[in-house]
Amino acid sequence: MLVGDLATDTGTTTDNGKTWTFTLKDGLKFDDGTQVTAEQVKYGIERSYDKTKTGGPNYVQTWLSGPDYAKTYPGPSGGSLPDSILEAKGKTLVFHLKEAHADFPFAVAWPSTAPVQQSKDGKDYDRLPQSTGPYKIASHSDTAMILERNPYWDPATDPLRHNYPDGWKFEFGVQSQQTSQRIAAQSGSDRNALTLTTQIDASFVPQSQTDPDLKARTVSGMTPYVRYFNINTTRITDLDVRKALYTAFPKQQLRQVYGGSTYGEIATTILSPATIGYQAYNPFPELPATGDPAAAKAILDKAGKTGTKIVYAYAQDDIGEKGALLIAAALQKAGFDVVKKPIDATSYLDAVIKKDNGFDLYTGGWSSDWPSGAGTIPALFQSSNADGSYNYSKLDDPLIDGEIQRVNQLPGIIEQGKAWAALDKKIMEKVPVIPFADTRSTLLVGSNIGGAFIGTTSSALSPLNIYLKSGG
Repeated sequence: MLVGDLATDTGTTTDNGKTWTFTLKDGLKFDDGTQVTAEQVKYGIERSYDKTKTGGPNYVQTWLSGPDYAKTYPGPSGGSLPDSILEAKGKTLVFHLKEAHADFPFAVAWPSTAPVQQSKDGKDYDRLPQSTGPYKIASHSDTAMILERNPYWDPATDPLRHNYPDGWKFEFGVQSQQTSQRIAAQSGSDRNALTLTTQIDASFVPQSQTDPDLKARTVSGMTPYVRYFNINTTRITDLDVRKALYTAFPKQQLRQVYGGSTYGEIATTILSPATIGYQAYNPFPELPATGDPAAAKAILDKAGKTGTKIVYAYAQDDIGEKGALLIAAALQKAGFDVVKKPIDATSYLDAVIKKDNGFDLYTGGWSSDWPSGAGTIPALFQSSNADGSYNYSKLDDPLIDGEIQRVNQLPGIIEQGKAWAALDKKIMEKVPVIPFADTRSTLLVGSNIGGAFIGTTSSALSPLNIYLKSGG
């Protein structure tokens, strides 16, 4: 259920979804004690228009200013957004959308509407943003981030969150196997350890299912997150080549690398089964989950494309290396010339999100920002998102863009759901992605961790109610 966060409620609309008004709660403060105002929320939104700041949801910007929002307004360097688009005064914000969007309250729940003090903005802000929540950043480097309690956070303004632990220490770049080893062994302070997103390593899966201690410390649940392998459609322009990539792809074998059934179920659709209006289908119903390199080779041979070079990019970690060997072997058997391109895991997203990234095939995933196709399909396949945003396949199709716009305007969530499911099938006719897995989160936690559960809107362990059963 959606509830107000900084706002008192989920907003009101005066014209069926085109104009939305929100009121901020009393007592909201930044971690330096400064009161939060509507003007600071507006500045944060203006900041998100700046195309040099890649990544992040862009529903709000797009719905306010259109798909080419960065061309209409460059960000704070161009002054303020006019009141005809976004009004901000004291505790009140009024959004004037170009078109009606019944699900706009879901869109403003995401970080693109986080308030920012203009005086605090600068080159380090992305690394050290201010907090309005229960914790603030004490330090942040490439290898670790330390959070400490925010003394200006008032729990009376925030019934959703708690600050039970004194603080948090995040370690970055720890490999999957090492993470599982440390939490399983739980030496010293690792009895207080958990991972928010790193799945239990495949090598620990049998033990976690039979060892009573590990079984008791395993947290599992299906998620709305779908894993894909993206095909760069600006480089792989031939549809037959994309079909051959899909046909050869070793889904079942790769799932075993990721952890087998603990990782999830084989996917054949863009949308998650958790999506309103979801329809199960398989675009290649005769294809086994193991892939069929011989059939893929026949497709390439007929199209005269045997020997097509494929640059496969992947995050350079243990699972990435194992998966790359499997994928390269299957594609080479199908007649592709495969070049493996490992990328440092800390910079992988920055590398593949660029339109001219130099890669043909690379992994990615998506968890709908809310349980509607509006939270998935526009982000992944609208042409305006092809550079610096989440259209990883770089699909640029006017017919798909037009249908996205039409479906977004449908008045009812059920009607929209059916239309998004139909568009899922239409997009897959173009094979811009290889759906891989509807994921299950299966994570290990230390024995001193309480309150752990998988978030219903993400693939991560939720930090909301985490506490230590005894002193740290």
